[in-house]
Amino acid sequence: MQRLILPLLLASSTLAACSSLPTGPAPTAEQTAQLPVVTLGQPLPPGDAYVLYFPAGTPLPIRTEVGGSAFAKGGESTLHVTLKRGIYGYRQYASFDQKTWVPWNQMLDTQLHLHIPSKNGKDAAVLDLQMNLR
Repeated sequence: MQRLILPLLLASSTLAACSSLPTGPAPTAEQTAQLPVVTLGQPLPPGDAYVLYFPAGTPLPIRTEVGGSAFAKGGESTLHVTLKRGIYGYRQYASFDQKTWVPWNQMLDTQLHLHIPSKNGKDAAVLDLQMNLR
């Protein structure tokens, strides 16, 4: 069977990325220093006035879910990945040091692909997420 890449998935992920583009100037170190820092996995405070820290060297859960009317039974899975460098996130901005903030897309090049079937034909589909530091 010929391997297919679903352009609809790519288009929807592009639209989602565009909808989260920064709407104003990057925050200053002074502004974010006033906010609580929450490490991923801790309870989030209400609203979005906090800095979320993704620590390096710690397994970070990435949850996947598959469902919809095409399936008689859906599924879910959690993968654990580890970052090389810790990353701070505040709204649509990211920082390595909590001083210099840039839009997420200037720090990480993110690509999402869905292959149906997998390249070797053994799996019905492969969801491939690549995130590279810029």
